[in-house]
Amino acid sequence: MPISLFNYFNLYRVVIGALLIGMTFSNKFAVSDFRDLTVFQSLAASYFVVSLLSLLAYRFRFEAKSNQVFFSCLIDIVFLHALFYAGEGITGGLSNLVIISVAASNIMLRGAPAYALAAVASLLSLSLEFDRMIEGVSVTGDVARAGVAGAIYFAAAFILQNLARRISQSERLAEEQQQNIAELQALNHQIIQSMRTGIIVCDAQLDVLVFNQACTDLIGMREGKAVPKALEQRIRAWRDLPSIRSKPFQVTADLPMVQANFSRMEDADKEHTLIFLEDTRLVTQRAQQLKLASLGRLTASIAHEVRNPLGAISHATQLLVESENLVPADRKMTDIIQRHCARVNGIIENTLTLSRRGKPDVREIELKPWLAKIIAQLKDQDASYQRVFFITEDDDARARFDSSQLEQVLTNLIGNALYHGAKVDPESEIEIRLSTKRDTGQSMIEVLDRGEGVSKDDQKHLFEPFFTTESSGTGLGLYISRELCEANQANLNYLPREGGGSCFRVTFAHHNRIV
Repeated sequence: MPISLFNYFNLYRVVIGALLIGMTFSNKFAVSDFRDLTVFQSLAASYFVVSLLSLLAYRFRFEAKSNQVFFSCLIDIVFLHALFYAGEGITGGLSNLVIISVAASNIMLRGAPAYALAAVASLLSLSLEFDRMIEGVSVTGDVARAGVAGAIYFAAAFILQNLARRISQSERLAEEQQQNIAELQALNHQIIQSMRTGIIVCDAQLDVLVFNQACTDLIGMREGKAVPKALEQRIRAWRDLPSIRSKPFQVTADLPMVQANFSRMEDADKEHTLIFLEDTRLVTQRAQQLKLASLGRLTASIAHEVRNPLGAISHATQLLVESENLVPADRKMTDIIQRHCARVNGIIENTLTLSRRGKPDVREIELKPWLAKIIAQLKDQDASYQRVFFITEDDDARARFDSSQLEQVLTNLIGNALYHGAKVDPESEIEIRLSTKRDTGQSMIEVLDRGEGVSKDDQKHLFEPFFTTESSGTGLGLYISRELCEANQANLNYLPREGGGSCFRVTFAHHNRIV
């Protein structure tokens, strides 16, 4: 039972009590024949006080239960019959108040208690009129009218019980439907928030109305923040020509490449646009698998067609070096031949390693202890690694990555940093910095050196295969490192370092939201 109904009923009783008190002091009584005016006034005052106390108590202090409602309605019916006894009986003008009380009780209560109140009201009405007839105040017809009033009480109870039951069923059904809708909305919200596809809804002015968590990971969306310029340009181009397909874009260097698709929402009054943001890393992984399959066939041919003659050249050169008749100029030439044979052989080895790489064994890694272990092993192997220092800004940083492949990436990056840092200062220190992006929760590893850095022209080709600025390099180290990162849904990027030097940053996918 809604508590407000009982409060309204108590308020109604207070108003009736006040009117009954005022009626007795009026020059024109609504009751034409009082049996005892003083008793009527006292009962009216008591009825008003009891109703007022009930209103205040259950409105501000107590919670009304079914028992309290039953007894309040019972007291109300008894008080009204006492007033009728002191007034002109059940056949007077105030008798309709009992019908209202019985009707109200049957709205607030269900079943036997409500019918019991109708029975009590009927018995009191008949008893009152019998008493008045015995005392000669009323006639036999008044008793009959009291019986009709009792029948009206039961009829009102029956009708209102059925109406209340139907209303309750409708309310219960509405509540169930509302609960189901709320559960579906919560489920839809959870599904949308858990999707790896970014979803944005924006209006005609490109104000963002709704977006999910994936948008934060893919394009760095924040509450109250406008869509990135790159995405805004693609939305406007799509609105002008819906048939075109936008090109993938990247908001910042540490965020993934994203493919945007657009759709108009079916709303006659508002022009809303639904934007889907797809992480291209999954497509990249599939492309890599095809590329590696082709590369595997190519490298098998290279291993057979190139390594055999290369081995013959290298072996013949070694035999020449052992000759006692070799002049210094020729010995210099054999050194060049051996050096380039070793370089070509390194290219073949790296290419074979890349092509034979299988599916990553991705597991969750606690990065701080893992990095500390790897750096310690490198220091034990080579004294030059003593210049490597590990700095952590997040002790709980985690990532999902193939640990052997991550070790390969970091070994290559640290080796490059040591080499290029030593070209400027032989004692130059290398920093390995572990941190977490506050906005997305993604872990990052940065390898920083104080070398010469990379020119802007070379930055465009830095991760291309066989690109190198060193005569002794193969040009595959950074290319393989990026390939390994992308295979594990991470990004490897180059960032110029303030004050000179380079920063290579590995940004991992969120360990709980990896595709």
